[in-house]
This record gives sequence, structure tokens and C-alpha cells, in this order.
Amino acid sequence: MMRSEVQKPSIPSREQKSASNTFLMQHRSKAAGGRKFGMRAMRGLAIVALGGQIRRVNDSLFFVKSQSSLGNHRVERIGSRWVCDCEDYEKRLKACKHIYAVNFLLDLPEIILSNSSGQEKVCPHCKSTNLVRRGLKYNRSGAVQVFWCKGCNKRFVDTSTGRRGGTSASLGLIALDLHFKGLSLRNIKDHLWQVYGISKPTSTIRFWIMKLTNLLMKATEGLNVEVGDKWLADEMVVKIKGNVKYLWNIMDYESRKLLASKLSDRRGANEALDVIKEAIKVAGKKPSELVTDGLKSYEKALEVMDGIKHRGNVALVDKENNNRLERLHGTIRSWLKTKRGLKSGLNIDGYAVYYNDIRPHMSVRNLNKQRLLELLNSVNI
Repeated sequence: MMRSEVQKPSIPSREQKSASNTFLMQHRSKAAGGRKFGMRAMRGLAIVALGGQIRRVNDSLFFVKSQSSLGNHRVERIGSRWVCDCEDYEKRLKACKHIYAVNFLLDLPEIILSNSSGQEKVCPHCKSTNLVRRGLKYNRSGAVQVFWCKGCNKRFVDTSTGRRGGTSASLGLIALDLHFKGLSLRNIKDHLWQVYGISKPTSTIRFWIMKLTNLLMKATEGLNVEVGDKWLADEMVVKIKGNVKYLWNIMDYESRKLLASKLSDRRGANEALDVIKEAIKVAGKKPSELVTDGLKSYEKALEVMDGIKHRGNVALVDKENNNRLERLHGTIRSWLKTKRGLKSGLNIDGYAVYYNDIRPHMSVRNLNKQRLLELLNSVNI
């Protein structure tokens, strides 16, 4: 999204948020009932999906890029009504695709909430699943979905994304993803405002990232992942508080699961043995083959490990090579450049969890989402 040209934005009021959600409520109800979105609504959704098409000036004024010519269309909320200066709106005096695009953008937090878990919602009062959405409830932490139970005629708040935390858990995961993709805290802050209309200080975003990094590390402890019999091992140089450290990584060849990631001051045989034992502990088995570079420490470490064939000193052009692990190291180096060095090893450990369980790539199973949601429910971020 393009950066706004005005001063620090104010957080939208409860009434302003409710107005934007009311606009789409009838259209989403039609879609839930089997009726399709209209043509203008679909085109508005396409504008949001393109990205970079909407500039937020404040919570009531937006500029949407014209899809047919140069320039922008002004979309503004006046009272409870949305207006646009495009030809379609001026002719019909009804919502155009630009108004739909803005309202879909404003509705993203609710969309995140409604898709945060595939678990069937159950009324906490009568255990009925015959529920109807009744808008959002706003608190200092964000928006939470409100449900009405047809069985007992009572309302309740959905807490599946954190105890009274509303969208904090969802936005925290978005911030975590952007952090490990290399965005700075200031850029993450700007993204949350431009896309979700939520203004948070960088200190809060940093707290979210550190908190969720710890939670994800706990959530992945003891997860059983099937791995193959061929593993890759390699090491790289990193700096922690300006001091040179060695980062050892062992990856399963087939699934690309990162089995072990350890920091050390030296790269001798003892350090190589430690990371191999850590990988065996995580996988619950020994590999039949370990592929490494020419570092002699691996060969010495495997002298005390029976049943593991060592294929060392491989080159990138060899049939047996470390290309997959070298690609990971290239990704880590690119990420470290954006961080301008690290102050602790926690971020390295967090990156390993992120690589395995959040960052999408084809061969790795995703983290058990239900287990993560249960863990998030116990902590208010």
C-alpha cells in the first residue's frame, strides 16, 4: 500500500467501525445464504486483491486508483453514507466498485476473525451449534465476533483468537510474519494502519513479536514430523551483539524440515556432535545418510555415531549436494541484513520455527493450528 501523506492517524471510533461493517453485512448474509456477490462487489474485491490500489488518508477518506484511466477516485464517508466521485456512483447514487473496495478493506479484521479457525462454534450456554453472527464488539484490544444462539436466545463473544484479545492475536501473527520476511517495525506499523486501520506503537509490535515467538516455540515442542533417512548439514557465520557465532543447521532432505538449529562459539567436532544429537532427538530416529560440506568436524563427530553414512565435501554441482540447505542460509542472510545484526539468539530460534511452520513452502506440514489457538487462548497478548 502507498504511504499516507498526512500526520499520525487517529484510531477510528466505535461508531465509525460499526458503519463500515454494517455496509457489507447484508451482502455477506446474501453470500452465506447461497446468493452470489454482485458484479460491483466482486470488482471491489478484485481491487483489494491487487494491492497498492487504495490510499487511506484518514478513517473517513480514501483514494482508490482508477482501473480504466490515470488518476484516483475520492471515496468519502459523509455521516453514515459512502460517496464516490466516479461516473458510476454519480449516475446511480448507489455503491460503486470503489466504495465496495474501501469497505472490503475496512472489513478485513472481521474476515480474519471469521477464518481464524476451522473449529465449529458452539454456544457456551446450551452447547448448540445453531448460531448466527451478530456483528462485532470493540474493546481496547480490537474487534471480537459476537454470536447469537437460536437455541437459547443468548449472545456470546467468540474468544477463539485470544482471551478478550480480539484481533490482537491475529494482527500479532501478521506482524510476526512480516518481521521474519524482513520488514522493519516502522514498516509493519505502517502496514497495519494502511490495511487494517489499526495504529499501534512500535513498542507494542515488538512485544507481540517476542511474545508470539516464545509461544510458537512452545507450541512446536514435541510435534512429531515424519522425516526421511537422508539429512543435510551445514553451518554459517552470524553476528550476535557484534560477536561472531556459528549457526549450525540440519535439514531433512525430503520434507525440508529444519530439524536442528544451534549457535556456538566454535565449529569443532563437539559442536557438530551436539547439533546432530539435537536433530536425532527432534526426529526420534537416526538418519542413514548425512550430507555435509568439507568441514572435518562432521567426520570426527560421526566417528562416535554408528549406522550413519557420511557423504562429505560435496560441491554445488554434484548430484549429491547441499543446495537446499544453502538456499535456506541465503534466505537467513537476506533476513539478517534487514535486522542490522541481532541482540540475542532468540530471533534465530524463532526464525527456525517460522521457517518450518508459518512460512509457506511446498513440502512441509503446517503447524497444528488448533494447538496454536489453544495456546493463544491462554495468553492475552
